[in-house]
This record gives sequence, structure tokens and C-alpha cells, in this order.
Amino acid sequence: MKNNSSNVALMIVFILATFFTSCSGFEEVELSSIQSVKMAGMTGNKVDFVVNAEIYNPNSFGVSVVGADLNIQVEGIDLGSTSLGDSFKIDKKSKEVHEIQFSLNISKLPLSAIPKLLSLASSGRSDVKVKVDGNIKGRAFLITKKFPVAEEERVPLKF
Repeated sequence: MKNNSSNVALMIVFILATFFTSCSGFEEVELSSIQSVKMAGMTGNKVDFVVNAEIYNPNSFGVSVVGADLNIQVEGIDLGSTSLGDSFKIDKKSKEVHEIQFSLNISKLPLSAIPKLLSLASSGRSDVKVKVDGNIKGRAFLITKKFPVAEEERVPLKF
């Protein structure tokens, strides 16, 4: 009986060592480009957006994005913080466009920002400068990690 328990203990140590060794080679997932931002709807104090973003995962395992707490500015106008709609998975060793759903709480949006946003929306511009900063929460296997985000780029605008 003692031999079986030592074999089980040895197997557990081997599995844990393999698991932690494979996790040590983690490379950061890259946001390659934002292809479009589209307003999907509005209910109460919440505006829903769909962002099409190309994401590169160099790892030999998939990564699930399970949360996001991001502050958004459009053309210098502070829109507030967003939350991730549905979580999504980024396949291993892939570079794909993902349709990502966000909800923006506009209850704290200053009244002075509304005319600026309406003017921006009706200007006919094809792109806007978007600044995003905050954290994205990712998970691979049993490990969850927050990743800081600080991006600023011109983004195609679609309604």
C-alpha cells in the first residue's frame, strides 16, 4: 500500500512540475489593431459597443478574456469606464479578429460632453482618436492575471 501512495505522490509532483514549467513560458497577448468600433445600442445609462480587434496570441495555449475595466476617451472627451460584455477565447498561436462587446456606463458623463459627442457623430469623420487605459483580466488553465492596457490610436468609426 505504501508503494501506491508514493507513486501517487510522485505523479502529483510530476504533474505540478509540468504545469508550472509550461506556464513559465507565458508571452503577452498582443492587440495588433482595432479595425472598427460600432455602437450596438443604448438602454438607460448604458451604451453597448462592438469593437473588432485583431489579437495575436503567441502562446501554445489558449487564453480566455474574462473581464475588463477600461477608461475610454474619444477625441479628448472622457466617456467613463467600460465593462466587458461576454468573455471570449483567443486560440493558441493565432492572429485573428475578435468581435468584442463592451458596455459603457454614461451616468457620470458630464453634460458638457454630450454636444461634443453629437457634433463628432454628425461630422462625417471616418475615424476618431481613441485612448484606452485600465486592466484586462485573462485566464489560462487555473491561472488568472490582470494585464495593464494603455493604448491610443485612430480608430475607424461606424454607426
